[in-house]
Amino acid sequence: MTGSLLHRCLVLATTFSILSIFSLGNGASGLIPQMHQQFVARDHWMDELTFSQLLAVSQATPGPNFLITSLIGWKVASWPGAFTVYVAFLALPNAIAFTVGRLVRRHDTPLLAMVRRAVRPMTAALWLATGAVIATINDHTLVTVAITAAVAVGSYVRDLNPIWWCLAAVVVGAVL
Repeated sequence: MTGSLLHRCLVLATTFSILSIFSLGNGASGLIPQMHQQFVARDHWMDELTFSQLLAVSQATPGPNFLITSLIGWKVASWPGAFTVYVAFLALPNAIAFTVGRLVRRHDTPLLAMVRRAVRPMTAALWLATGAVIATINDHTLVTVAITAAVAVGSYVRDLNPIWWCLAAVVVGAVL
């Protein structure tokens, strides 16, 4: 890793402050492709396997889905990095949400309702991009690609709790 601890913390703070604006209510999950691009492909602060492991730990751990951000901060700059990312990722969107929420409650209009509906496809696109990045990191055989594709199609066709799709993928993967 290049750069001093202060430099890495400044890059983390800047990056995650900007990313937090685009989280659109789904936390860090929709931003995984951008985090991967920044810290694996561009800065080379971790490799594919490390990123995949941090992602797996963050998803397996109970709690908020933005744990991946603090884990990346910790990997890049130890505890100061984890704290920096935590504050950077939460401060700006909370301030924006609080301000906009108060304004919308006072002045709700058909235009604002239209904007809320317009954000839904963008959120769906972020989820699809996340799935694609995770699949390219972890799916290396025809069987794993087929399981991923089946879960993606099945979850599109049938609205079930995601845990059932995960359990089905585990069972099929174990059997095959």
